[in-house]
Amino acid sequence: MADATVSIALTDEFAQRGRWRAFRDSSVEASYRAWHRDQIIPIFRVVVVGAAAFWALVPVSFGLLVGEAPRALYISSWAIAVPIFLGGLVASFTRLRRWTIGLILVGMIVIGFDFIWVFSIMYGPVSGAITCGVLATIFFPLILRIPTGSAAIAVAAVIAVPIGLLVNGTRQGDIAVYDSWLYVAMLVTNGPLVVVVAAFIEVGMRQTFAAERTIARQQGQLQASQQLLRRYAPSAVAGRIESGDATAVGQPQRLRVTALSSDVAGFTALADQIDPESLSQIINEYMATMSDAVESQGGVVTEFAGDGLMAIFGAPEAFEPEEQVRRALSAASAMHARLADLNKTWFRLGIEQPLQVRIGINTGMLSVGTFGSDGRATYTAIGLQMNVAARIQAQCEPGGILLSSASWHLVNDTVECDSLGEVSVKGVHYPISIYALRHRA
Repeated sequence: MADATVSIALTDEFAQRGRWRAFRDSSVEASYRAWHRDQIIPIFRVVVVGAAAFWALVPVSFGLLVGEAPRALYISSWAIAVPIFLGGLVASFTRLRRWTIGLILVGMIVIGFDFIWVFSIMYGPVSGAITCGVLATIFFPLILRIPTGSAAIAVAAVIAVPIGLLVNGTRQGDIAVYDSWLYVAMLVTNGPLVVVVAAFIEVGMRQTFAAERTIARQQGQLQASQQLLRRYAPSAVAGRIESGDATAVGQPQRLRVTALSSDVAGFTALADQIDPESLSQIINEYMATMSDAVESQGGVVTEFAGDGLMAIFGAPEAFEPEEQVRRALSAASAMHARLADLNKTWFRLGIEQPLQVRIGINTGMLSVGTFGSDGRATYTAIGLQMNVAARIQAQCEPGGILLSSASWHLVNDTVECDSLGEVSVKGVHYPISIYALRHRA
């Protein structure tokens, strides 16, 4: 139903007054005209350079192949080459691009008349070369893809003169009636044909414009959906879903991962001392900063509960247990450092006492995956080892980092820690040895 609504909206947006006529929405039509100019200007520049060079060299080529070129040929050739070059130069400036179609229209008419004048002087007004030249000229609207109305104006202006010359030549007896009407028929037939083809080209260009804009709109909607998804799902999980690898974050499975639990010391008391608006700002900034610290190390934030945070390392992106603990420690250190920066910002909100975070890290087997119903689900990890991480965190001093023995044994050769002995953890029937990460001076 949603897709159908979007489709109807897009159809209405690109509704036209006719098959090849303007879009009903003036803003859409203005966008199309700008897009159309961007499409034809590269072609226009190529034609301008080629045509200007060709006409500038016509007298020289004539002199080399036939003999000395008549003065009229020099005049006419440069009368074509100079306007073409100047028109192309003008259209190259961004502020003057809106005059591109007008310049093309005037240029084609001027070139067409110049064609007629040259061949009239050199071969007579009723020469077949005039007709060939005019036919070649009126096909320029198709090459340059100008709008149908402009093409009709150019064609009408260019073919009117040779038709008049042919009719006049017939009356004066300079050309046979049969030959004259044959040329007239060719012009009258081919002129509308060019306009019809120009109309089909315009139809195609308008359809292309609508298709490109529709795709761009849908891509924008998709990106907005992806951004919204990432607000409600961890980046690693959202990335798997977007890539079509939802199975990696779907059915829960038993994995050995490292859990990180953090909590802000004294946050509950602070919440009673400041206004709700400032509290909302602090929570949002804290969540964003801590999430970034975790995700920058490949971790996944599975839960935010007030000022508390739970994260795992090793799923859905797999790491060796040793690497999991190293990444968790790096994330924990970053969380402390970034919270110090946040404290400087929050001081302006009246938070005089800097906040500190407690962090506990534990490694063990957990059930990791998507839990919930078809209507609502979340990617998380559940199991005893998550509780152990939370209980260890509760034993931690503000500003410190504690590791369980399971995590410490994985990195004890590279990380300096102080043993704090064993502690009894609620829910665990045996004591847990804990280790405090030693602060570097």
